[in-house]
Amino acid sequence: MADEVPDSPLIGLGSVFVAEGLRNGIDPRALVAIARHESVLGTQGSGAGIHNAFGWGPAIPFASWQDNIATVARGLATNYVGRGRDTLVEIQPIWAPIGAANDPGGLNSAWLDAVGQTYSDLGGDPALPITIDAQGGAMGAGATIGYGGLATPTGGIGTLGGRPGEGTHSYASWPDNWQSDHAVDINLPFGSPLYAIDAGVIVRIGGDPTAFSGRFGGAQLTVQSRDDAYYYAHLSGIVVREGGRVALGQLIGFSGSANGADHLHLGVMRRDPVALAGVE
Repeated sequence: MADEVPDSPLIGLGSVFVAEGLRNGIDPRALVAIARHESVLGTQGSGAGIHNAFGWGPAIPFASWQDNIATVARGLATNYVGRGRDTLVEIQPIWAPIGAANDPGGLNSAWLDAVGQTYSDLGGDPALPITIDAQGGAMGAGATIGYGGLATPTGGIGTLGGRPGEGTHSYASWPDNWQSDHAVDINLPFGSPLYAIDAGVIVRIGGDPTAFSGRFGGAQLTVQSRDDAYYYAHLSGIVVREGGRVALGQLIGFSGSANGADHLHLGVMRRDPVALAGVE
C-alpha cells in the first residue's frame, strides 16, 4: 500500500491497524481495504482533512488517525459483526448504501467490488467473514504452497534478506542457536500476514508485539511440527495461542520490525530456510 500511495498519512501506522484489529477480533487487512477505497488511505475526499479514512459517520472528525482506526475497528466489531453482518456483502448496504442521499454520483455501487479486490490482494478472502477467527482458519486465503509441499511463511510476498550464517545470523556470535543462525530475513511491509509452514503445535510465544527497537524487537512464536520446528520473530500481532494446534497454511500472525527494518526473521531447525522462504 505504501508503494501505491506514498503520500498517505497512514504510512507508519501498521502497528495501529494490527493492534486495533486484533483487540476487536477484526482482520486488520479488512480495515486497510476499506480505508483504501473510502479515502485512498487518507489522501482524498472529505475525510482527508478530518482524520477520517473510512467514511465513518460518514464525516465524523477525529483527533488523530489512530483514534479513527481504533473507533472503526471497535464499531465494526460491535455494530456490524456483533449484529450478524460480518461479511463484506452484508456490511456494504449499511456502510455504503446504494442510492444514499450523500452519494449523488453513485460511487457506493463500486464499494463491494473495490474493497473486496483490495482485501483479496492483501491475502484476505472477501467471501468469508472479516473476523480473525474466520480468516485465520486452515489454509488461509493468502497462503501458498512451496518447497516440499509446505506453505510459504509470507504467502510468497517479500524479498530475501539475510541468509544463514550471515550478519546477525553469524554462527560465531550470541545467541548461537538455530533460531538465530539457521535463519533468513524476509523483507516485507509491516503488518503482512504470516502463515504456518506446516501443521503442528505452538510451543512458545514470547516478546512484545508493540516494541520494535533493537535486534530482538516484536513478538516471537515457535511452531513444532512432526519433524521440524519453525521460529518466527519480530511479529506485530499473533492470532494463535501457546499450546494450540495449527494447520498447514493457517494464519498465525502479522509481520513487524526490528533494527528499523520491516521484516520477518524465520529460523528453521532442520530444513533449508532459504528454500522454505519462498521468495528471492
